[in-house]
Amino acid sequence: MSAPDPYLSFVVVARNDNYGGDFLARMQVFLNGLLTLCDRHGLTSELVIVEWNPPDDRDRLRDALTWPKCRTPHTVRIIEVPAEMHQRLPNSDRMPVFEYIAKNVGIRRAKGEYVLATNPDLLYSQALIGFLASGALSPHCFYRVNRYDVNAAVPPVHDVETQLTFCAQHVFKAHFRGFSIDVHYPAGPFGRLRLTLRALLHHLRHYGRGESRVEDQIHTNASGDFLLMHREAWYALQGYPELPTSSHIDGYMCVMAASGGMRQIVLRGRRRIYHQEHERAVNWTNPEDSDRPVTSYELWTQRCEEMLRDQKPRLFNADGWGLGAAKLSEDVID
Repeated sequence: MSAPDPYLSFVVVARNDNYGGDFLARMQVFLNGLLTLCDRHGLTSELVIVEWNPPDDRDRLRDALTWPKCRTPHTVRIIEVPAEMHQRLPNSDRMPVFEYIAKNVGIRRAKGEYVLATNPDLLYSQALIGFLASGALSPHCFYRVNRYDVNAAVPPVHDVETQLTFCAQHVFKAHFRGFSIDVHYPAGPFGRLRLTLRALLHHLRHYGRGESRVEDQIHTNASGDFLLMHREAWYALQGYPELPTSSHIDGYMCVMAASGGMRQIVLRGRRRIYHQEHERAVNWTNPEDSDRPVTSYELWTQRCEEMLRDQKPRLFNADGWGLGAAKLSEDVID
C-alpha cells in the first residue's frame, strides 16, 4: 500500500556551485532546521529539491550534504534538470539557474495538498512550523511571512533552538509589506517592540504621502523566499511566469493569486523566516549593470496594476509549464 500524500510540500532550487559563498553550509542549516522542526511538530511533509543544471566537476547534492534522520514520515526528493535541458532556454549562457522555472518543476511534481515555494538558505521559526502543522491552511488563501536577514554565519550545531536564538540576535534587516528597514540595535528584551515601532513609523510616513503602490497592497517583498498556496491554486495559475530573466517574477505570482480572488494572509509576530545573508548575483543598486538579465520593474508594475484593477490574473505560461512533458530523473533520500 502506498503512503498517503503529505500535507505540505516544501519546494526549493539548489545546486552545488557555492552560490553566494558557503552555500553548502547554509543549506545544511536549512535541512537540519526544517526536518527537525517538522519532526517535532508532527508536520507530515516532503522536501522537493530541484537540482538545476548541476556542475559536472562537483558532487551532486545527495553526496555533498548530510541528511538528518527523523521520526515523523518525511520524503526528500531530488529532481535533476540536466545541463542539456537548461541550454535550450534563452539566456542560458547568462543564467546558470532559472530559479522560477525550476520551482515550477518542483511545484508541478509536488505531492502535497499545499505547496510552499521557498529557498534553501532559510531557518523557520518554531511558531511558523507549528502553524503549518496545525491544519489551519485554507485553499482560498495564499500565505506570506516577513523575512529577517541574519548578517553572521549561523553556528553549525544540531540544536535548532541555539540557531534560532543566534538568528534573533543577529538580525540586521527586516522585510515587511511595502518596505524594508535596517536594524541598528542589538537584540534585547525590548528589541522586538522597538523593531515593531520603527516599522509602524515607517509605514505611517509612507502612507502619509498618499502613495499606494502594488507593493503596498500585496506583500511581494522577498516573496521568493515564502509563497504558500493549495496545489490546485498553483495549477490554476500555471505556476510562476517562465521568463528568460530574473527578479520580480516572485512578485508577479503574488499579484496573480490576489487578482484571482485569493485572500492574502501575512503571518506576523513570531511566525517568521530568518535568511542567512550572502553575496548577490544581481546588483540591486544598479540592476542594469548586472551580468544576469533582469525583469523590467516598470513593465512589472504596469502589468500588476492591470491585474489588480481588473481582478483577473495574467497567465504567462502554456499547459507545459514546469517542463511538464520532460522525463526527469528523481532520487529519493531514505
